[in-house]
Amino acid sequence: MSLLKRLLLSVTVALLVILAGTMAFSIGAARQYLDGQLQSESENAASSLALSLSQPSNQDPVTRELLMMALFDSGQFRQIRLTAPDGEELFARQQAQATQAAQEAPPWFSRLLPLTQPTVERAVSDGWRQVGRLSVAVDNSYAGTALWHSSVRMTALVLVAGAAWALFVVVLLNWFRRVLREEVSAQVRAIGTQASSNERPLHPRVAELSSLVSAIDDTRERVRATEHEQTQRIESLELEVNRDPVTRLPNRRYFVNELRRALGGDAGQAASHGHVLLFRQRDLQALNTDMTRANVDEWLTGIGLRVGEILAAQAASGAYPQGTPGGQLARLNSSDFVVLLPGMQGPQAMHLVQQIRQMLQSLRVAVADGTWCRWAYALTDYTPSSSVSDVLSRLDHALMRTESAGYTEVEYVAYDAHEAQRSAAGEGQWQQLLSAALADAQQLALGISGQTYEGPQGREERNEASLELREPGGQTLSGSLFLPVAVRLGLSADFDLRAIALGLHWLQQHAGASLIVRVSLPSLGQAHFLPKLQALLGQQSSQDPSQAHPALPRLILELDAHGVIAYPDELAMFCTLARQNSICVGLRRLDQQPMALAHLHALPLAYVKLGGDFAAHSNDNPGSRHLLQAMAQTARELRLRVYAAGALDAKATTLLRQQGVGVLVNP
Repeated sequence: MSLLKRLLLSVTVALLVILAGTMAFSIGAARQYLDGQLQSESENAASSLALSLSQPSNQDPVTRELLMMALFDSGQFRQIRLTAPDGEELFARQQAQATQAAQEAPPWFSRLLPLTQPTVERAVSDGWRQVGRLSVAVDNSYAGTALWHSSVRMTALVLVAGAAWALFVVVLLNWFRRVLREEVSAQVRAIGTQASSNERPLHPRVAELSSLVSAIDDTRERVRATEHEQTQRIESLELEVNRDPVTRLPNRRYFVNELRRALGGDAGQAASHGHVLLFRQRDLQALNTDMTRANVDEWLTGIGLRVGEILAAQAASGAYPQGTPGGQLARLNSSDFVVLLPGMQGPQAMHLVQQIRQMLQSLRVAVADGTWCRWAYALTDYTPSSSVSDVLSRLDHALMRTESAGYTEVEYVAYDAHEAQRSAAGEGQWQQLLSAALADAQQLALGISGQTYEGPQGREERNEASLELREPGGQTLSGSLFLPVAVRLGLSADFDLRAIALGLHWLQQHAGASLIVRVSLPSLGQAHFLPKLQALLGQQSSQDPSQAHPALPRLILELDAHGVIAYPDELAMFCTLARQNSICVGLRRLDQQPMALAHLHALPLAYVKLGGDFAAHSNDNPGSRHLLQAMAQTARELRLRVYAAGALDAKATTLLRQQGVGVLVNP
């Protein structure tokens, strides 16, 4: 039962009790009054009649009878009797029963509220002689009728008043309930709507609700303060959960969610295809040792801001497809940063990556040994069929590979072969760009970097060539960015041949210099590579005798040591062809393929190259140190030179020189 119903019931019961009590007391008072009136009337009538009968002039029996008959005929008396002293009845008159039954009050009312029928006796005398005794009884039927009418009127009045009161209470309670509901509802709803504003609530329409409104107002103020506190806490938690505390960049959790959202789109959406760049500060531990933590944090924050500026400028230029978010930078951990490039395909992504790399190279700081801190880069693409774990594992693998080799270029790893077919638009864009580069001789060029190695034979100057793609707009892509795509499209052999031809042209212009040109392993597996290479070298051989410094002996072709295991026959044919044309052949990353040691004796090689990280780890790792000794000893027995790429500290440099390894002195 609701509170209002309980209140209505209690008020009704109280009203009924009050009205019933009032009516009972009123009827009882009227009954007592009528009883008193009957008694008084009886006594007055008896006294008056006895006095009249005692008068000397009224001693005649006929006169006495006339006086008594006159009083009885008035109809107000039920019985009049005069009795002599000896008991003889001198006069007696009594109303019939039918006359008494003529009263209007029902029998049950007369039984419930009976009225007295008083009988009064008086003595009648004649001087000193007693004539008799007079008995008078008043008729109460008229009093009963009056009491009945009075009770009926009083009951009707009580019922009407009770009904009116009940109706008033119902209307009042309904009105109060409506007002209470409207007022309280409005005030409670205002807690949410006014908690963020300075407006005060309106005054209540009912004064009794003032305390309630005041309490709600106090509650609103507390809610406002609580809301403000919770909002600040939520923002703080969001920053803690999704932001890196140092650089304020999104953290790993946020990046993984964004990558998962990008991978979860439909295949037709632009954001479902794109690239991910991962770059790592390899010397962060050394920087934390040499610099204060505050300076390192400020430097990392500045790097994040600069990369963000590049991404913002790229987004402002309209590089991203319509409807896709721009590039998103995040910090995975202390030394790893990642850039998500949704919807960016092909050369556009490579140009952006190259800008980021150039910016990072310009912001390098020196470590304790005087060398510059190093960045490692890994790039991969993704499709709707990719998963977050696949993308991150490819990036980790590429980063590990570039760190092991000590490269500063971007290591690009394409999607795995078992993944679904990529977007035709992305592949077509690459196909068009690379085919145009092969058709236009002006778009491909060599980037030459001079390197100085110091070994047992003294200092040795070497030049390493990297193929570059120059677009008509003036932008340049390094080979580490587009050659992996060329491998996937089956164009690696054509680009390697173009690089060798450009290298021979450079050697002709630089007498006495040597040049290292890298050759991709997949090119060895293409049937037209070796025949075209033979034709190119044969054409150069016919021109060499006329030159003072033949170019072929100064050309060095470098392959990955993995080819010794993956392409043994093709690599043997390649080395034979190179030796026939007086070209030197070298193997890089031998430390990543120790199984190749067993096959070095069968190949006409000029040198092998080790990764800088492998050499650095040899100081503290007995296994790596023994493997280094085995490689150096095997190379000495085969009369092969051994070089170590990458920046090395003094301890690692000393160890390598003891093993007869040439060390890079100007990385």
